[in-house]
Amino acid sequence: MLSKSKYTRGMNCQKSLWLYVHKNDQRLINEASMAVLSRGTNVGELARDYFPNGKMAVLEDYPSYESAKRTQDFINKGIETIYEATFVYDNTLVAVDILHKENGKWSLYEVKSTNSVKPEHIKDVAIQYYVINGCGLELDGAFLMHFNRSYVRRGNIDVKQLFLPESVLSKILPLQQDIAPNLQVLQSMLESEEPNIVMGAYCTSPYSCDFSTYCSSLVPAVEKIKVELSSQPSVLESEVKLFVEKVQYPLCHLDFETIMPGIPMFDESRPYQQIPFQYSLHYQETKDSEIIHYSYLAENNPNIDPRRGLIEQMIEQTKDAETIFVYHIPFERSRINEMMRDFPEYSKELESIAEKLVDLIIPFKKKYYRTETMEGSSSIKKVLPALKPEFSYADLEIGDGMTASYAFLDLYYCVNKEEITTIRENLFKYCHLDTLAMVKIFEVLQNV
Repeated sequence: MLSKSKYTRGMNCQKSLWLYVHKNDQRLINEASMAVLSRGTNVGELARDYFPNGKMAVLEDYPSYESAKRTQDFINKGIETIYEATFVYDNTLVAVDILHKENGKWSLYEVKSTNSVKPEHIKDVAIQYYVINGCGLELDGAFLMHFNRSYVRRGNIDVKQLFLPESVLSKILPLQQDIAPNLQVLQSMLESEEPNIVMGAYCTSPYSCDFSTYCSSLVPAVEKIKVELSSQPSVLESEVKLFVEKVQYPLCHLDFETIMPGIPMFDESRPYQQIPFQYSLHYQETKDSEIIHYSYLAENNPNIDPRRGLIEQMIEQTKDAETIFVYHIPFERSRINEMMRDFPEYSKELESIAEKLVDLIIPFKKKYYRTETMEGSSSIKKVLPALKPEFSYADLEIGDGMTASYAFLDLYYCVNKEEITTIRENLFKYCHLDTLAMVKIFEVLQNV
C-alpha cells in the first residue's frame, strides 16, 4: 500500500521509492535529516493548539486501518477536529495533520516546519485531497500551515500568531486528474525489478535522498586523469600586500556559531532566526605581540537566551580592536545587525563592532591568492589545508557549522553530564579552529 510520503517520494524519484520498499536496509539517514524529522514532529504537535480539543485518530505508532476506522467513528459522532485523521482509498493511505470542520464544512490542514509553501508541499496536500475525496468526504478547503516569518516571540508562544494557514486549494485541484494514473505507475513499478535510473538533480532536491550512497556505489568507476598540481601558487603580490597594509592593530579574528530553531525559543526571536550561541576570538595587540584566544559558549539552558551573555562578553573583548577579521562577512554582519535590532540597549557598541569588520575571504574570492589545491574554492575549509596542510578539520568530532548547530540544540535535551561535557569540548575545538585558521591564513598573506 502507498502512503502520502511514499507517493511524494515516488513522484520525485521512482527508484528511491522502490528502494524504500524493497531495500530499506540500504537507507542512510544522517543527523541533519533526523533533526528535521524530529523538528517536524514537534511542530505538528504544537500546531494542534491552533484547533484545540480535537480527537487523535492514530493511537498506534503509524496510521493504519484501525486509525481509519477511528476517524470515521469520530466523523459519525460529530467530532469537528481530528488529529492525524486517516483515510484509505485506491490502495493509498493518508493521515491528515488536522481535519477541521467549521460552519458545517470540512478542511484539511497540513503542517510544515517552514516559513513558506514549497512546491513539494503541493504534491503532499494533493494526494491527501484525492484520497479523502475518494472516501466520500467533501472538502471545502485545503491549507498548508507554515510559520509566520514576521512573528516575534514575547512571552509564551502564541500559536495563532506563529502559524499561518495558507490556502492551496487552487494549486492542488488541477493535479487531481493526474493522481490516479500516477498511482498506477508507481504500483506497477513496485511490482517490477529495480528501476535503472541514473543519478540527477532529484538526488539532492528538494531533499538529499537517503539512498544516494547506495546509488553512488552502482556508478561505474571512471578513470580520472591525474592533474599535476602546481607547487607554486598564483599570487597577485601587489594586491595581497595592499590588503595587508590596510589592516590596523589591535586585530581580532572572530567567528560565530548559531542555532536556527523553527519554533522561537527566546523572546525577541523569530522562526528560523540564526541565534548566536558561541564565538571564538583571537586577539593581537600589535603585529609582533602574542596572540590571545578568547571564547564564549552559552549555557545549554532553555531559560537563558544565549545572545545577551555573548553580546556583553564580545563587546568587552573587542572594544580596543581596530580591525575585526571575519570569514564571509555577510554572515557575521547580519547576526550583529539582528542583535542590534533585538537588543537595542547594545546598539551603539554593536554598531562599532560592525564598522570594524573586514572580510578575510577577499584575497581568495577576488583571486589575489590562489592555488590548485584549493580546488577553485574560497571556502576556509579548502583554503586552510591548501596554505597550512598541518591544520585540518578532518579529525574533529564536530567539523562544520551545521553539525555544531545540531549538537548545541541537542544539549538542551541531554541529561547525561559526561555527554554534555564531551559535546561542549568538541564545540570549543571546532570554533577555535575556525579563528585559528584565520590567524594562520593571515600569516601566509603577511609573508607574501
